[in-house]
Amino acid sequence: MSKTDVLNWNSFVSGSNVHNEITKPIWLKVATVVHLALIPQPVFAAAAGEETWSGVFTTVLGIADWLCVGIITYSGITWMFGNRTKAMEFIMGGSIGYIIIRHAVDIKNWLKLL
Repeated sequence: MSKTDVLNWNSFVSGSNVHNEITKPIWLKVATVVHLALIPQPVFAAAAGEETWSGVFTTVLGIADWLCVGIITYSGITWMFGNRTKAMEFIMGGSIGYIIIRHAVDIKNWLKLL
């Protein structure tokens, strides 16, 4: 069995209850700093290309597709169990949201022209 410590709420919230046993060794701190110092170089190099943005945008649109399928399925189940007004609200909201997400770039370009 392990020993259970009871903490004072105020000391827990203020962060003053840090135990010395939990501190990281110096080599781990150095490795973390070196790792964080080396990460931004490849990240910024990859972010410079257009293919990164298109990959992120395609992923977001794929997630939106599946969310729309989920909303339509949920509204169908809601309709089936007799709550038709709520089902219609979900269908209309999901459809309008899906159209806005799919045409977000077109809407942005149209607003630039105004």
